Amino acid sequence: MSICNVDIGDQVLDAARRCLVRNDGRRVTVAEVAREAGVSRPTVYRRWPDMSEIIRALLTREVLGVIAVVTEATPLHTDDLDATIDQIVRVATALRDDDLVAALWREQREFMTPYVFDRLGTSQLGVLKMLSEIVARGQDRGEIRDGNPEKMGAMILLMTQTAVQSRALVDSILGDDWSIELRQMLSGYLRKPGELPDAG
Repeated sequence: MSICNVDIGDQVLDAARRCLVRNDGRRVTVAEVAREAGVSRPTVYRRWPDMSEIIRALLTREVLGVIAVVTEATPLHTDDLDATIDQIVRVATALRDDDLVAALWREQREFMTPYVFDRLGTSQLGVLKMLSEIVARGQDRGEIRDGNPEKMGAMILLMTQTAVQSRALVDSILGDDWSIELRQMLSGYLRKPGELPDAG
């Protein structure tokens, strides 16, 4: 029974993603999602009370899925700070370019805004935990400056999230150098004072 529930849940989330991307992030209804998924509305309502909860679940899956894809070949937990920073930038770039995330930021700002100003969502908490562990490991290796790993992880999350969300604001200035500047910012924040990245 639990396997069936998981399959139907993914089926509904897949349908919600298709509907939202097709509508360029504009609002869709539970009825539209149920129709797209080929299930009844009561089937959807048994799992989620409304469309907002469907989108929350979908966003969590999307963000964690993007991270999993980007880090499949090269994990975030590497033994090299430069490689780790590169991976964080790759994740940020993938989220910046993700169809669903970009569409929701364009058309459903009121839904997304609380995750900027008011509270951390499930996916953000997962990313924060991962970043805090990265900082702690880097400190153990002597590559990352001293500081509270959780606080530093929170600052990395804040910097990268802001860069992703507000990229359009400075796109005419940064252009293709967006990722280069993000990498420089993260590198400067994490390294011990006076240390420079490897030239190679």
